[in-house]
Amino acid sequence: MRSKLIIVATAAASLVLTAQMAAADPVQEQLRLMEQRMAEMEDRLQATSDELRAAKATVDEQQGLLSEAGLVDGSDEGIRSSVGNFMKEIDISGVAAASYNYRFKGPGDANNDNVGLYRHMNASTFAFDQLWITMDKEPTEEARAGFHADLVYGESARAHGGDRSVFDSNGISTGDSIRGDEFLLYSAYASYLANVGSGMRIDAGRLATPLGAEVLQTNQNFNITQGLVWGVQPVTHTGIQVSGNITDEIGLAFGVVNDVYDDTFVDDSRDKAYYGQISFSTDMYGISVGAIVGKDSASEYRNEGGGTCRSGDECKTSVFNVVATADPSDAVSMWLDFTWVKAFGDDMNHKGDIHAAAIAGRWGITDSTGIAGRVEYVRTDNNFMRALGESANTGEVMSYTVTADHALTDSMKVRLEARYDRNFSNGALFAIGSNNDGASSNSTTGKRNDQLVGLAEIYYEF
Repeated sequence: MRSKLIIVATAAASLVLTAQMAAADPVQEQLRLMEQRMAEMEDRLQATSDELRAAKATVDEQQGLLSEAGLVDGSDEGIRSSVGNFMKEIDISGVAAASYNYRFKGPGDANNDNVGLYRHMNASTFAFDQLWITMDKEPTEEARAGFHADLVYGESARAHGGDRSVFDSNGISTGDSIRGDEFLLYSAYASYLANVGSGMRIDAGRLATPLGAEVLQTNQNFNITQGLVWGVQPVTHTGIQVSGNITDEIGLAFGVVNDVYDDTFVDDSRDKAYYGQISFSTDMYGISVGAIVGKDSASEYRNEGGGTCRSGDECKTSVFNVVATADPSDAVSMWLDFTWVKAFGDDMNHKGDIHAAAIAGRWGITDSTGIAGRVEYVRTDNNFMRALGESANTGEVMSYTVTADHALTDSMKVRLEARYDRNFSNGALFAIGSNNDGASSNSTTGKRNDQLVGLAEIYYEF
């Protein structure tokens, strides 16, 4: 009996094991096939990786060749042209401004020569004042070379860049003028930041003068018009300037240029002009003291056709200038400008001194609206600007200006201005070339010793 049970159990176990072995054969086959497929996929991935590495090596080699040729510049942001990188480093800004001005006094006056307005020479006239474009690449410790340029188009360029009255041999205006170009290269210079101290900057080319509180660019001033004091200061120079900071508050600047007033690219003599300035500034207050002295091409002591001075220092002029600024709050800004001009010989102001002072300020009533004012006084030993009268030994002129401004947008502003000028000397200064009070249209003096002008301006900053 026991032997039969053993035989039956053995047979049953054999059947079970046989069935399991039969079932295991398909599973093993499936596992084998999966391993084979995975091996094939690994081979394909490896081949793809090799192809990508080869392609990247080719791109890197081409990038290196183009970079060495100076055609492209590689960066983490991808390949960019050199012109693109160059433009990316330059700051471009500026302003576009248009205006209308109206002379309230003298309805019979001809519409020319608003004396002292400079950018608005013609009375009762719409004008495109300026399209001002500034391009600047500031030199830094990382990139020590740079440049700066100001390009101006419009009445500002014409008035400053060559619109000149014609004078006879006695220095008296003939009533005629030479119209200047409406395009002006106001400034253009190359810069280098030398590794000296905290950084010594060298600028060479056409430079804006460091003297004075007002500038030609309209949105940088409190008022629409520049003042009488601005009219006796130099505006630009051609030469070289070295500047730097002694401390965070104290700065120095020195320059050698062709002329005190006459800014030409070509100098016809070996005489030069020299200037220096020291400045101190904090977040709220500042003061600068500067002067320029040297050749004055308007002097009658210059040799005809150019050359050196005929009589030592007689063809030289000096300009001494002090500007103080104050920003006691975010809403209030002020400046004071004092200028002393000394002509060693006869020039456009004749031999003698000019003492000029102006004070101006702006109060921001709201974030978008403000009001500004300016008061000026100018005294000359001899004729001032065009004419204070041929018999005048001295000249005294005062100017009062009030300007309201309102921001239409973050970039656009409108301004309204009223300006009154008064000549206290013996001659008529204003309405030159007018036909009022019986004077002919070619009159060089007119009959008016004051003027009242209203102006409206709109400008867009970018």
